[in-house]
Amino acid sequence: MTPDTLLQRLLSQLGLYHPHEQRLSAITLQQRLKVVCAAFIALGLVAQVSSTLLAGSSYILLLASMGASAVLLFGIPNSPLARPWVFLAGHLFPATIGLACSHLFNNFPLMAATTIAVVLFVMYLLECMHPPGGATALVPVIATTAGPAPGLEFLLYPVGLNLLVMLSCALLLQRYWLKAKATSEGPGTPATEDAKPLDRLQLQHSDLAAAIESLDRVLDISETDLLQLYHRAQQHAFSRHSQLLCRDIMAKDLLTITSETPLQTAWQLLRRHKVSMLPVIDQQRQLVGIFTLVDVVKDLTESDLFSFRTQILSWFKPQSDSARATVGDWMNRKLVTVKDTDHIAALIPLLAHNGLHQVPVLNAAQQLCGIITQSDLLATLVQQQPLQQAV
Repeated sequence: MTPDTLLQRLLSQLGLYHPHEQRLSAITLQQRLKVVCAAFIALGLVAQVSSTLLAGSSYILLLASMGASAVLLFGIPNSPLARPWVFLAGHLFPATIGLACSHLFNNFPLMAATTIAVVLFVMYLLECMHPPGGATALVPVIATTAGPAPGLEFLLYPVGLNLLVMLSCALLLQRYWLKAKATSEGPGTPATEDAKPLDRLQLQHSDLAAAIESLDRVLDISETDLLQLYHRAQQHAFSRHSQLLCRDIMAKDLLTITSETPLQTAWQLLRRHKVSMLPVIDQQRQLVGIFTLVDVVKDLTESDLFSFRTQILSWFKPQSDSARATVGDWMNRKLVTVKDTDHIAALIPLLAHNGLHQVPVLNAAQQLCGIITQSDLLATLVQQQPLQQAV
C-alpha cells in the first residue's frame, strides 16, 4: 500500500477526504508550476508598483486580501468567484462600505459586524461575490483601533492601485501564460436560435439554470462548466461500452498535398476524387493546414462572387511559376485534430455540432495518419448499436 493510499484512508476516516470529489492533483504538474509563477509575478508587480509610487508616504502599500485574490484568480480562474467584474466590484464596493462604516460608527464590534453584513448583502445584490473583499472592507475598520479612520484617498491608495495592477496582470497572464480557454462554439456553428444537435434531446443551459436556482445556495461553478462536465461524463460513460479508438475507424489511404501545390492542381484533385477536403502536409508529414473550396470562397465579397468563375479560370491559364497561386495562400491553418489513440467518443462533439465534416488524425509523432468523416462515425455508431443490444 502506497503512502498516498494510507494518507487518503486516514483522511477518509476523519471525514476530510471523499474519493469522488475533484482533487487538485488532477491538474498537471506543469500547469501547477505555471500558476505558481503567475501568482509570484502578479503579487511582485503589485508590491513593486505600490512601493515605487507610494514611497515615503504613510499609505498602506499592499492589501493582504490581494494574496487571497491571487489564489482565486490564478488557482481557480474558471470559478465564478474569480471573474474580472467580480474581482473588481468585490473589492471596490466592500472598501467603500468599510470606509463609510468606519466614519459612521464609534463602537468597534458594531462597526465590524455592520460592515460585513452590508458587504455580503451588496455582493448578493450586485452578483459580485468575492470572499477576499470581506478582508478589504475591514481594513479601514481595524485602522480605527490605532487612530483616526482613513480618508477617501484610501479608495485610491492602496485599493484602486492594487486592483488596477492585479487585474491587469491577471488578464495578461491568463491569456498569454496560463492560456485559459474560453468556451468555444466551434468554427462552423450556425448563427441560429436552434440548439446544437446534441443539445436538442439532452441537457440544456435552461435545465441547468433551473436546477441551480432550485438548490437555493451559491455553487462555485458556472452553468457553462457544468454543461461541459455533463458532456464529458457522457463521453466517459460511452467509452465504457465501446473500446473503439480513432485509429480503428479512420481512413488511412490519404490524398494529400503540400503548401507549394498549385491551386490548379488542388482544384483538379478535389473534382477528380470527389472529396471536400485535402490535408496539407510538410516533408515530415506534419499537418500544416487543410484546403477546401470553402476556404477559397468564404472571404469573397458579393461583387467577388460574380467574378469567381473568372478567378477559377485564371488558375488554369499558363503563367510563370513565380506568379502562380499556391495552396499555401488559401489553406486554413486553424486545425482541429484528434489523436489516433483517442476514443471515438471524442469525435461526437466535433462532428455533431462544431461544424466539422471531417477530422484529421495524428499519431504520437504528430504526423498525419488518417481522416475520420461524419459518415465514418455514423456507420460505426450504427454498427455498435446492435452489438450493445445483444450484450
